[in-house]
Parts: sequence; structure tokens; C-alpha cells
Amino acid sequence: MKTVQKEDTTKKDIQALFPVLIALCLIPLVILTKDYQTEFSKFPWFNNTELNQIDSFEYAKGILVIIMGAISAAVIGFSEYGKMQKKKRLFENVDLKVVILLAVYLIMVIISSLFSQYTNLAFHGGGYGQWQTMWVLLGYGMLFMYAYLFINSEKRGLLTIKFLMITTGILALMGVLQTLGHNPLSWKWVQNIITSQSDVEGIDFKEGVSNVILSFNNPNYVGPYIALILPVSAAFIFLRASEDRNKAILAKIAGALIVIGLVRTLVGSSSSAGIISVAAGVLLALFLILSGVFWGRRPEIEDPSDSNSQSHKKSKKGLIIGLCAAAVLVTAGIFSFQSSYVQNTISKLLEGGNDTRNVASIVNNKADELDITLRNDTHFTLAPKVDANGQFTITAYDDSKKPINIQQTAEQGKYTFSDKRFSMLTLNINNFSIENQVYSGFKLIDAPNSISWTFVFKDGKWRYYTPFGKFTRLHEVESFGFEDYQNIANRRGFIWSRTIPLMKDYWFKGIGPNAFIIAFPNDDFVGSKRVGDTTTLVDKPHNAFLQIYIQTGGLSALAYAGLWVLYIISGIRIFWRRRQYRSIDMIGLGLLVGIFSFAVSGITNDTIIGTQVIYWTLLGTGYAVNRIIRSGDRQ
Repeated sequence: MKTVQKEDTTKKDIQALFPVLIALCLIPLVILTKDYQTEFSKFPWFNNTELNQIDSFEYAKGILVIIMGAISAAVIGFSEYGKMQKKKRLFENVDLKVVILLAVYLIMVIISSLFSQYTNLAFHGGGYGQWQTMWVLLGYGMLFMYAYLFINSEKRGLLTIKFLMITTGILALMGVLQTLGHNPLSWKWVQNIITSQSDVEGIDFKEGVSNVILSFNNPNYVGPYIALILPVSAAFIFLRASEDRNKAILAKIAGALIVIGLVRTLVGSSSSAGIISVAAGVLLALFLILSGVFWGRRPEIEDPSDSNSQSHKKSKKGLIIGLCAAAVLVTAGIFSFQSSYVQNTISKLLEGGNDTRNVASIVNNKADELDITLRNDTHFTLAPKVDANGQFTITAYDDSKKPINIQQTAEQGKYTFSDKRFSMLTLNINNFSIENQVYSGFKLIDAPNSISWTFVFKDGKWRYYTPFGKFTRLHEVESFGFEDYQNIANRRGFIWSRTIPLMKDYWFKGIGPNAFIIAFPNDDFVGSKRVGDTTTLVDKPHNAFLQIYIQTGGLSALAYAGLWVLYIISGIRIFWRRRQYRSIDMIGLGLLVGIFSFAVSGITNDTIIGTQVIYWTLLGTGYAVNRIIRSGDRQ
């Protein structure tokens, strides 16, 4: 009779957690190709025609997030309405600060979308492969709130983690296969399913980039995902997943295999952000665990009638576990720092300080000349002229208006500077045939780095001819910091230095969801070539906080960060000097470490649907679990 009753309550719990379980267990696995077109032709940094593109990893996930978010909102609304009818306080078991922060975030998402000049991107997505529309962002918030409200018992918390481990196991297996060169996404029958709604016959993967991508569109996102999930998976090993002893042992073995698979996947992805954020999480976990081992206090949940010997045994056991964990981590750390993976990670962090590109800035000034700044802050001006007869001449002078000698070489049309300050530059003067018209012009070349910029005389003005076949005037681009580290962490120094100045313009409502590519100065053709040798579009800031700040405004970014800070502080308060851990405590610690690690990875990575839906749902779960732990501590 009890078994039947237990199965019945479990079924009800699963039904109650339906949106949460779909968000954690189904959405991360969804891969379905959508055909779409990118249209930014009105901007000088884009092609003259729209581009036909496909998305396999984000759009379909976004649709499910919207659906689950809508269901969550409806259920929450119905539940709270029922409380009102019974004259109960709305959100009575929820921290009011959490509700306020979430409300601020969601309200600013709506405002930024409604008042954006790019409403098509805000409401429908697409653009340059960005699908986090207003509806998706609202869906995150609803899933967060649903998890916070409806994971209201230890049983539901354990149930959520058990279901999460099923999907984690599938992805860990996929990751291991991908590291072994047997990517399931490349299998013909899988490709047929993925492209069933598309005109393309299959998807392929970039050469020279790791194919360890799990179900995301880039190996860069594997690191943040594993940073978030690995601590939870490790905690799962220590849970009693079943009352049946054999099943409980099998669950522990499965948990251990999942952890091994995730670590192997992390190494295979070569995600630097992943190893750094996982290391940060390990330090936090070790800090909290050892605080209980060495300075632990008798927890309130401990029965006061326990004998001193029992307390001593528990303390001794905790000490042994803590010291063993520390020994394992230190040993693993020593061996890790000898591995090429970690060494490559360190190299990426230190890379970028040695900047050899010579041209730092080129600006078309009001006199229709070119003001040029070199890497060493040396300035000079090029003054090209085309007279009424079409004759071309070019002169130059430095800051003190002193002429700079330009001399012709033996090669026709090629000129050099006799002044040693500018000897690294050359000029190639020529006529350029563009769109059936001939223009006088020249190329300014950073010779040691083989980087060039083409200028032509069009409509009575000197204009830069872009790699996209357009004419534009170069302007001064505002930057902040990273002067000698533009290339650090794969050009992130350059991207951050151009993004930070935008913060003063988008502190309130932002530019709108999915529109970062428009806010960013992609017409900084000199800066882009300087760090990458070629002009590369920047469609994301590679920083979660900056991405949210620029797109939906500074207030939304602060609210987003506030939810994380509030959770981390409350979690540390719970686990600081905690001596004993129940199953729910282990889940809480795993979630705390995972969410902390995920935020660390967000320093160098932007947000995507595949990871954000898991993060938001687990953040709500973390808040709920902390509430359960506190209520248990008081019993």
C-alpha cells in the first residue's frame, strides 16, 4: 500500500515539475536546423546582399524555452491567484529581494525590446545567429521562478537532480564520442533528423576547431556548461539515490562515470574558460568543506542528545574526508599543470602582450586628409590630392607640421618613407576598377605584418574601400584599456576595449536583444585588422555581463548580477563551517559551486540559449534548495 502511495506522489511531483524537467532534460538535447537570412546590408560593415544561413543549435531550443516559460507563467499566475482567493500573501515562501531583482530584470527586457530601433531582432531574432529574443529572456525568468516556487521539498529537489543526471549522462557520452572522433552529430541518420525541417542536406563542422561541442554551436560553450554541471554531478555521487542498496550503488557508479565523461569532454573541447572556471569552483568547494572540517560548529540539525563519542567520530570522519579530498585535488593539480591542456590555457591567458601591428588608428579628418596613429603613439598625417585634371599627388607631415619625405622605389607605384619613424609603412598608388568605374587611390601597407587599407577618391572625398565592397569614411573609435593587450584571450582585449565605452550610452534600456552586433563599432576597420589581420565582425562581447548590459541595459545587467550575488552570499552563509551534509545539503553545495563556476566562465564567454536555460533553471533550483536547507536546519 505504501509503495503504491509513494509511486502516486512521485508521479504528482513529476507532473508539478514538468516545465523544470523539460528545461533541464529535453531542451539541452534539441538540435534542429532552421534556414534564415541575415540582412544588414545598410551597414558599411556588411555585405551588399543578404546572406542565406542556417542555425541548428539555438532556434529550436528557444522555441521550447518560450513554450515552457509560457506554461510556467500560467501555472504561477493560477497558483498565486488561488492564494489571493484564500487571502494569503503573494509569493509567501519567496525572498522579496529575489522577486524584486527578477522583476527589474524582466521589466527592463521588455522596455529594451519595445523601444529598440531593431524590434525585428528583439522579437524574432536571427540577425547574425542570435536567437535570445524578448520572449526567450522572459522564458528564462519564468522557469527560474517556477523552480524557486515549486521545488518546495527535499524529495522534489532530489527528483530534479536525478532527472538532470539522465541528460547529463547522455551529453557526457556524446562528448566522449566526440573526443574520440566519432561525433554522433555526423552520423547520417542523426543528420537526417537534424535537417528534417531545412533545405540543406546536412551540417558540417569547421576545420581547425574542436568538434567537441556537445549540443552547442561552438566548443567555447562546452566549458561553461561543464563548469555548471560538473559540481552537481560530483555531488550526485554522494547522494542516496534509492532506498534499494543495489540501485543506490549503481547510481553512484553512474555518477562517477558521468564525472569522468565530463572531465574528458572538457579536455577534448580545449575550452580555456572551462578549466579556469572549474578550478575556481574547486577552490570554493574546498574552502567551504575545509571550513567545516577545521572550524565546524555543531549544526542545528544535530540531535543534542548525541554522545560526545558520536560527535567525535563524525568530526574525525569529516576530517579524513576533507584531507583526502585536498590530497586528491593537490595531486591532480600537480599533474594537470604538467599537461599540454593546462599549459595551452596559460599560454592563451598570457598571449596578446606582444603587439607587433604598427598602425593603431586611421581617421578621415575635416580637411579630407588621413590622421594616422602608430602603435608607439607616433602621429602623422597623409595628404593625398587629386586635381581637376585627375592628377594624383600625396604628401605627409608630422605633428609639428614638418614635411615627411616620401620616396618612390624601383617598383612602379610603390613609395616608402625615408623617416625611420615611419619606415615600416609603404604606399602603393594605383587606379582601382570598382563596379565598372575607375577611381584614383592608394593602399597604405603595414609591411612587416602584410596588412593593408585601400583608399579611393570618390564623390570629391577620400573614402576607405571596405572588404564588403562599400565606401566609408573612417572615424575615431572610442576605446578603454587593454592598449597593449588587444589580442589577449583570442582578441577579447580588443572587443572589451571597444565595448566598455558603450556602457555610458546603454545604461538604461540598451540597444535591444540580439542587437549587440549593431552597437559594437564594427566599422573600426583599422582596429579589426590590427588584431586579426583581416576584418572580422564582432557579434558578441565574449562577456555575459557586457552582453546583457549593452543589449537590455545596465539596470537589467545589475539585476541579473544581483540575483547571482544574493544567491552566492546566502549559499556561503549556509555552508560555511557546516560539519554534516545530508543529501539535500550535498545538492545545495553542488549547485552553489556550479553556479559560481558558471559565472566565472561568463567573464570570457557570452550567453547562449543552450547554457542559459540550464543556468536560470538551476539558479531557481538553488534558491529553492537553500530555502529547504534553512527550514530543515530550524527543525
